[in-house]
Amino acid sequence: MSGFTHLNVASSFSGHYGVTHPALLAEAAAASGASALAITDRNGLYGAVKHIGACLKLGIDPIVGVNLEVAELGRVTVLARGSDGGIGWAALCRTVSAAAKGKPIRISREELAACTIRDGTALCTVLIGAETDFGQAALTRNRQATTRALTMWRKAFPVHGSLAVEIVSHLTEPDTERSTNQAARMLAVADAMGVPAVLTNAVRYLEPDDAVTADVLDAARHLAPLGAFEPQPNAQAWLKPFSAMEAVAIEICGERDRARKLLETTAALADRCRLNPENDCGWGKPKTPEKSTLGIDGNPFEVLWQRAYAGIDWRYPDANEKKLAEVRSHLGKELITINKLGFATYFLTVADVAQMIRDMRIRIAARGSGAGSLTNYLLGISGVDPIEHDLLFERFLSTERTSLPDIDIDVESARRHDIYRAIFKRYGSNRVTLLSMQSTYRGRGAMRDSGLALGLDDEQIDDIAKNMWRFSARSFRNAIANKPELAGVAEALEQDRKMNLLVDITERLDRLPRHISMHPCGVILGDATLLDLTPVEQSGLGLPMSQFDKDDMDPMGMLKLDVLGVRMQSAMAHAVKEIEKIRGVQLNLDAIPKDDAETFKNIRTTNTLGIFQIESPGQRELTGKHQPTEFNDLTIQISLFRPGPMKGNMIAPYLDGRHGFRKPEYIHPDLEPILRETFGVVIFHEHVLRIFDKLTGCGLAKADEFRRSLENPRVAPAVEQFFRAQAGIRGYSKSVIDQIWEILASFSSFGFCKAHGAAFALPTYQSAWLKTHYPAEFMAGLFTHDPGMYPRRLLVAEARRLGVNLLPIDVNVSTREYLVENTRDGMAVRMALTDVQGMTEAEVTRTIENAPYQDVADYYLRARPSRKTLERLATVGALDSLVSGTEYHRGDILARVKQLNSITKRPEHDDNYLDFEMLERLPKGAPEPTKAEQVEAELSILKMDVTEHALERYRPMLEEMGVVRSDELVGLRNKSEVLIAGVRVATQTPPMRSGKRVVFISLDDGYGCADATFFDEAQSRCSHILFNTKLVVIAGKTRRTGAKGVSLMAENAWDLRELWNQWVAKQPRLSA
Repeated sequence: MSGFTHLNVASSFSGHYGVTHPALLAEAAAASGASALAITDRNGLYGAVKHIGACLKLGIDPIVGVNLEVAELGRVTVLARGSDGGIGWAALCRTVSAAAKGKPIRISREELAACTIRDGTALCTVLIGAETDFGQAALTRNRQATTRALTMWRKAFPVHGSLAVEIVSHLTEPDTERSTNQAARMLAVADAMGVPAVLTNAVRYLEPDDAVTADVLDAARHLAPLGAFEPQPNAQAWLKPFSAMEAVAIEICGERDRARKLLETTAALADRCRLNPENDCGWGKPKTPEKSTLGIDGNPFEVLWQRAYAGIDWRYPDANEKKLAEVRSHLGKELITINKLGFATYFLTVADVAQMIRDMRIRIAARGSGAGSLTNYLLGISGVDPIEHDLLFERFLSTERTSLPDIDIDVESARRHDIYRAIFKRYGSNRVTLLSMQSTYRGRGAMRDSGLALGLDDEQIDDIAKNMWRFSARSFRNAIANKPELAGVAEALEQDRKMNLLVDITERLDRLPRHISMHPCGVILGDATLLDLTPVEQSGLGLPMSQFDKDDMDPMGMLKLDVLGVRMQSAMAHAVKEIEKIRGVQLNLDAIPKDDAETFKNIRTTNTLGIFQIESPGQRELTGKHQPTEFNDLTIQISLFRPGPMKGNMIAPYLDGRHGFRKPEYIHPDLEPILRETFGVVIFHEHVLRIFDKLTGCGLAKADEFRRSLENPRVAPAVEQFFRAQAGIRGYSKSVIDQIWEILASFSSFGFCKAHGAAFALPTYQSAWLKTHYPAEFMAGLFTHDPGMYPRRLLVAEARRLGVNLLPIDVNVSTREYLVENTRDGMAVRMALTDVQGMTEAEVTRTIENAPYQDVADYYLRARPSRKTLERLATVGALDSLVSGTEYHRGDILARVKQLNSITKRPEHDDNYLDFEMLERLPKGAPEPTKAEQVEAELSILKMDVTEHALERYRPMLEEMGVVRSDELVGLRNKSEVLIAGVRVATQTPPMRSGKRVVFISLDDGYGCADATFFDEAQSRCSHILFNTKLVVIAGKTRRTGAKGVSLMAENAWDLRELWNQWVAKQPRLSA
């Protein structure tokens, strides 16, 4: 026997328990000579697909099971039978789903038996071991109790092969769990009762050194520091080789013959559980809803053909015959490919979902490479014309790839859950489940759990965590050495051994799964066998979600439809609704012309706050340099501002070529038609495909496979050899081939899909168009759905800049949404009740339903707000309208609120009963809040400074210092020395080509946004300010980035409040 088959192995997908990734476990098993390996994660099949894939790659057989809690009886391991046409796998999936119906995940013994035994046949084998009542009884040395416990298990699982005793020894102290004498007693009782026994090592990690990581995971699971709970006794739960397991068997059995039989029984069970992934779990076989669910009786491809051709009249109503011939030719080629792959039902399913969403009157748009499909455009899945934008279907789908294509649909975020429920209703819960995702340890989370395990106090953990800014847990020690804001931690490392241990443990936790959660957009659509192929558990939404993640979809052949909730789509839908309500205009946003001069003029000002994709500091700077004039410019700009193109230095040569600073270099005349739009710079995946095809004649489909292969260092050399040989045959010189290959080889890390850029450019243009032509309605949408990267307070300043007045919250007219009102001063936006921190949904509902109110007491009685809510509403002026036109003011309202809040029991409202205590008698003479007090209250309660900008309080000092306003920067010369001040609204540390960290800070001063860049030297002076200080003063030099673009090369930064306190202390009148 050359290798031992482990039947109980927890991978890192056993949250807060297992340590090692399935692929590493499989590699170790194969290296040790094992021909099979099991994965038995706790509570689910979370790592099962990755385990199967790793085993297939290594040529060993996968075995899959689960470790579950049986109610009141401890934990058991359930192994699926294999090579049985999938009934064992299905039973395992159904077992896990049954256990995961509630929280915590557990199953009764009776239900477990019902799931794993059918018609007298064992579909799974249940292993009962040290953690069950049987194993615990063995610790008591009470043979009678131990026998009784096993008898009950055998009674529940009477069918041959349905039950086995799991024997484990971790060589712990005698009479402790997983000790040798516990294992020996369990084996003796099993032998006496004729129940088969198998040997496992209850594996938690790959090597003994990993036990430390397991200890930290135990602490996180117990929410207690090490020492506060019973730890694992030693480091024996590792993936031992055959020799070590044989020695354990001999120690347990006491003699070799029985040990050999134990190992043989273990191997026999392993053989019965070896999976044939293709036959048992549908490995690699695409699965889509049956055509009957789509209302199709005949051939799905014929239906697809008819619907796609019918869409030509809809999408191209005014096209001439030449254009129509081009469209038909393009469509014919796509449909031939779809038919060859057998994906007609897939396209019809996605189109069906898209139509269902439109019927719900919800905005929808496609994103990703699917926008390159004319079929998707004609079916209404995508709103981007691939012919107009010169996109390639082969980037999306081709006969060179057999996996299901990935179509992403953007919808209104506010309606996403409605869409999920509609999909479940449309296709049935047996064909639909949500997708899950594994949340993994990153820097702060890993450090916090490590600190908990080591017993650090919360304040110490918080101090470290707030300075951990965007780096992985694995690079913690390197960050401490290089990031000035972690200087305090670096100093502590030299003196405190515990701090060193904290860093080591934190790095060990990097990227380990922490817990499962609902994927933000994924929905799985399958046929009636879906729940036989994937286990499900309840999501936070109350709908079932698969225990498999997005990376498991292709191997399992499952159709994943990404329904992404995009807040900008909700914001635009809200704006369109307000336009119709206020102006009586029914606007079809998808039909607006894409060449509006005013819209592009507005974009070129760089005042792009709130515009989809181009509002970040970097995008605003690029907009100033780029100066887009047409839709394709937006596609290019969105594609350029990505980590890859930025690292690949694609932006500068593109801009130089665009503005005539250099002549475009095409290397060879044959490339000019391909790269003319980007002035000789290879930006898009589509460029690579066309270059491959042009120089080698391989075809666009094969070219996309070559492009994908460039990222694989093992395959790339063969691609290069093919490229050079074929290009040489076609007559290209070695010099040309060398230059082009250098670009293609580097492109693997830097490129972007043009279809993706074009799909993003559509809502970018639409949001810019709305902001240009309907600013009040657009701002109402932004405020309601908060789609951007900045806090709402910055939108207040933008509304002021656009001349859109922001009306205060008013209990008589405010609702859940920001609504446009036509006032004497023009269009204005009324704030929403939901902005009041702490106001419950019930309070909002009562406030809206019972409006209008006559006075404060009337609101108090009929809306029944809590004391805190009533006080907050009064403080921010939401009750001001109740004394409008009288001699009273907000101070008097606040005094009245105090009176009402002092009433012990709120009287019931009764129109027929006069309560003299409730008669409105506002006290007079209370001081009215100052502007500074109002702003402070607004920031506390609304998180926005509505009355005036928070910076106004500091204006005397700022004027004395000579601080420049953000809207004045554009008029300054390059390299002018300036001071700017404001609220820090954004901090970014994007990847840079140099590899060094650069910090980008955006400040809001009430007049716009000012952007500052901090390089190493400046960071060393003020890193403690950059990440944790809200009000900031920055010194630096202006850097012109275009006609309308300017930013600051920062040299230092200070805490504005500290400067204010120092300044006030020097002002006798103010300090007094």
